[in-house]
Amino acid sequence: MAFVMSAPLSGAAILAERGKSRYRIVVADNAVPSERYAAEELQRYLERLSGAKLPIVSDAESIQSREILLGDNAHLRKLKPDIDFNRLGTDGFTLRTDGNRLIIAGGRPRGTLYGVYALLEDKLGVRWFTPEFEVVPKLPRVSLPRLNETQIPMLEYREVYWTEMMRDADFAARHRLNGNHYRLTEKHGGRAAVYFPFVHSLDMLVPRGLYQEHPEYFPLIDGKRKDGYVQRCLSNPDVLRIAKGRVRQWLEEHPEATIISVSQNDTFNYCQCDQCKALDDTEGSPAASLLRFVNAIAEDVERDYPNVRIDTLAYQYTRKPPKTIRPRRNVIVRLCSIECCFAHPLERCSSPEDQRFRDDIIAWQPVASLLYVWDYTPNFANYQQPFPNFDALQPNVQFFVQHGVKGLFEQGNYSSGGFGEMGPLRAYVLAKLLWNPQTDAQKHIDEFLNAYYGKAGNNVRAYLELLHRPAREKGYHAHIYDPPTAPYLNDEIINGAEKLFDEAERLADDDATRFRVRVARLPIWYVQLATNRVTGDARTSLLNRFLSVARKAGITSISESRSLEDWAKRMGAE
Repeated sequence: MAFVMSAPLSGAAILAERGKSRYRIVVADNAVPSERYAAEELQRYLERLSGAKLPIVSDAESIQSREILLGDNAHLRKLKPDIDFNRLGTDGFTLRTDGNRLIIAGGRPRGTLYGVYALLEDKLGVRWFTPEFEVVPKLPRVSLPRLNETQIPMLEYREVYWTEMMRDADFAARHRLNGNHYRLTEKHGGRAAVYFPFVHSLDMLVPRGLYQEHPEYFPLIDGKRKDGYVQRCLSNPDVLRIAKGRVRQWLEEHPEATIISVSQNDTFNYCQCDQCKALDDTEGSPAASLLRFVNAIAEDVERDYPNVRIDTLAYQYTRKPPKTIRPRRNVIVRLCSIECCFAHPLERCSSPEDQRFRDDIIAWQPVASLLYVWDYTPNFANYQQPFPNFDALQPNVQFFVQHGVKGLFEQGNYSSGGFGEMGPLRAYVLAKLLWNPQTDAQKHIDEFLNAYYGKAGNNVRAYLELLHRPAREKGYHAHIYDPPTAPYLNDEIINGAEKLFDEAERLADDDATRFRVRVARLPIWYVQLATNRVTGDARTSLLNRFLSVARKAGITSISESRSLEDWAKRMGAE
């Protein structure tokens, strides 16, 4: 499905003027919680925009001439608006004016709520930049052009796994994100995907403790059954029997789960016994033995749990699809782009890693009806290191959608403290792209920079341009474990960034904005410290400044595996 955007009609509807309004908000008497919450959110923000607090009423009341109709209600049905709610699915909505009435009607459970947020954001100028920083303009008149548009997201599952998006469920819902890790409740319409477990589930399916009595359950590698963090022998019928039983146990214990992960551990160490190897060799990929195993579990589950899906990975050694084995209709295949260069768009990057990933996703498209992607958006070895990937964000999302992807998980810095390199901006832009891959990403970037950094926004924009120049002009690639000595972080870039940030701090409107600039500057200081570009007393001073800002911001992790305080000790901080 895709966006269907119609041009505004002539004329305008005035919802409020000079703190007064003749409108009221109408919801169905049997509205679902998210529709009632949509009414409350609309009421709350219209009051902040105009000073007018519109009443919320039930559709059991008689119809009036000036109403905002939310969801499928009796007043809406009397207008016979020809809205196909089945087509809208769970998240789509229609914005329409009919005389003096405004219609915000969406599919259940989330569509109407998302329609309210789209109205507030796209038509009335509300912006939710971070959980702590939003912009609500004060309007002497709240007016709308005549509307007739429908938005249906191309992605059924949208998850930006950055701390900035996970701190606040209201914030995630306002960005129309519906993923597994948000604390979305009934008032938000819940989550589109509820995983159990989330990924790398073989140790939970067939526990390591079984090795002593049953080494045959574990992979044969170089002629010996291996223990530890390894895969399993997926051709062993007892392994399948145990896994089926465990999946059924999970479904009983977690009735909220809509997706069960049956996915390889985060390691190679896969089985090369005669049975596994013969199938994999015949099918041309180790994905064959995994997918046969997953399909058998999916078939068993489908009989009693027809609405549950089984999720597995096409990751590292399993990323290439098998020649003939096909995932069942209730199996999600989730490709992972971990090896790729992220400085350039996948579709045209010259790196062999990107070429292989392109080939694999194109090969999976015609055989997997439920294709998801696990994508990567920071430097995981160095959360505070500049990562020049903004040029690739939108083209990559578009590439995924063009090749049949239905769900996107954008992994970022998910540490409790957040604030990875340009984390607030990156999370914001990714949310916009997952809802509408064709959106004007540069407009969103500019709006964020101008609002979040004020008068210093142009300097931060110039820093981002400077950072991306080596990848654009010299073709340097960027990977998610690059060290601080990466060639795109040369002296020219670091020294130029220092000058830009010096000026940005001077231009900052106030202390709060100046602190945001300093947080954005931390990656430049991090590279200087990690590469010994400064020594002696200057190094000590810079380290103390870095830690002072980082601690004040609440940063907890310097990488996926190292805390800020452990790193500080290693760097010699007192």
